[in-house]
Order: sequence, then structure tokens, then C-alpha cells
Amino acid sequence: MNPRSLILIVLAAAGVILVVLLTRSFLTSAQQQASTAQVAQAPKAVAVQVLVAKRDLPVGTILSPEDTHWSDWPEKGVNDAYFVGKKDKKSAADGQVVRLPISKGEPLTRSSMVKQGERGFLAAILSPGMRAVTVKLSPTSGIGGFIFPGDRVDVLLTHTIEVSRSEKYQVAETVFQNVRILAVDQKSASDDKAKIGKTATLEVTPKMAEKVVMLSNIGSLSLSLRSLANASGAPMSNPDSPPISKTKSHSMGSEVSAFLPSLDDDTTTSSVRVARGNMVTTVNNDRSKNEGVNP
Repeated sequence: MNPRSLILIVLAAAGVILVVLLTRSFLTSAQQQASTAQVAQAPKAVAVQVLVAKRDLPVGTILSPEDTHWSDWPEKGVNDAYFVGKKDKKSAADGQVVRLPISKGEPLTRSSMVKQGERGFLAAILSPGMRAVTVKLSPTSGIGGFIFPGDRVDVLLTHTIEVSRSEKYQVAETVFQNVRILAVDQKSASDDKAKIGKTATLEVTPKMAEKVVMLSNIGSLSLSLRSLANASGAPMSNPDSPPISKTKSHSMGSEVSAFLPSLDDDTTTSSVRVARGNMVTTVNNDRSKNEGVNP
């Protein structure tokens, strides 16, 4: 084969390859332009602001501004029960109580919360296993109106121990400690204004509830407000700790006034006093020491 023919063959092959490459490049460019045009013509997804949980919200949580925030949400995925920025305020959920668990980042719904005054509100703020019971208040027993929902109090009982017709002793004892106030009168949220309430609703255990209903029949009930800043390391340094239903703290009337009689140890522990007319007899459990006293 002569050199001229070889050169022509090489040039022809190069021309074919160049045509193939140019055709492929043209087709690829056309496809990209078509895709870009389709994307440009497609409608953009519209996002709206909805109120979502900033953290996991368990049942019974009273919502505060720190618990929620606005987040972008596809408009097509917005439910009528959501809180939407176009028509709702961020504070619309503040003060409501969660009655269904809400996960972090999940939109808040109107059905997952209950407002104050609505049916089920008090049951929603109760801790699991606890009961709500109401007691009567007076200006003195209610600390002059300075107790509010959420405060922690001790429950005190003042009553008279009557050993006989002539022997009566005054005693005040702390029957419960660290009890949470759920509501004062019918308000379960504080308005920060001191007001003397007629009733207070307490959060107690089922056994404590049985005892509370007997308090007014035994004597006079009073509430003692607890400090929010308990001593570090104290048994109840955590304000959310459960109430204490048993306490040995008490004071006798003789500790307050020297003119009131003292209940001696024999009467409280190992003896029984029997009154026969004007004669009062102390009978010891061991029956070894009996004494007669004329009142």
C-alpha cells in the first residue's frame, strides 16, 4: 500500500471518530438542557412555619416558651391541628398541659394538649399514681394568700388530746411534708397576685388522700410554705421529690406555754389513765406501779 492511500485511510478514521465524539457531546448537552428546563418549570415546594417541640415532652408537662420553637414544614404536609405561624402566635401553647407524649422536633397538635379550665386539665398535671384532694383554707391556714399552684407545703394539724374530762393536752404535728399545690380555688395557674383562697387542691398518694379527708374531723389544718432553696444534701433538696406521708415532728402545748399541762412519758408509752368519778388512776402496762391521783 502506498503512503498516500494510508494517509487517506487514517484521515477517514479520524473523521469518523471526531463525528462520533461531536454527536455524543451534542446529545449529552441536549439532555442536560432538557432536564434544566423541566426543573425550572416544576413548581417549588412551599414551606410554612409550624410550632414543634424543642425537646421530648412527656405527659403532664406544662408548656413554657423554652419548650417550643418555629420550624419549616412542607405546606402540603400541614395538618389543621398544627400551630401555624401565619395564623397562630408562639405563645398560643404556653401554659397548656401535654396529655399525649410529643417527641423532639414533632409538631404540636391541639389534641395533644389541654388548656386550663378544660375537661381533663387537672388529671393531666397529676403525676402518675397520684391523687388530687381539696382542703379548706382560712387567712391563717392559707399563709395569707401567698401560696400559689406549684408551691410545696407541709401540712400541719392542731388538735386536742383528751385523756379524761379533766386532762386535755394541745398538740400540733406535721402530718405531711413536701406536698405540691395543684390549684388554689379553681385556678391551677398562678397570676402572681396574693389572694386569700377558700380551698387548695393538693397532690398526694392514695393513702395520703384517705388521711387528708379525716384531718378536719380531728382538728384544725394549716399549711406551711417550703423554701425553693433547700439545703444542699437535704433529703428533699430536689423540689420535684415526692411527698412524705410520715413524720415524727410535733410540738406540745406545754412547749409554748408554761401554764398548759405536760403529757408525761407514762401516758404516751406504757400506761393507761382510768377516770372513776373524781379519781384518776394511772395503770402501768407491767402492773407493778399504779398510782391514784385526785384531780
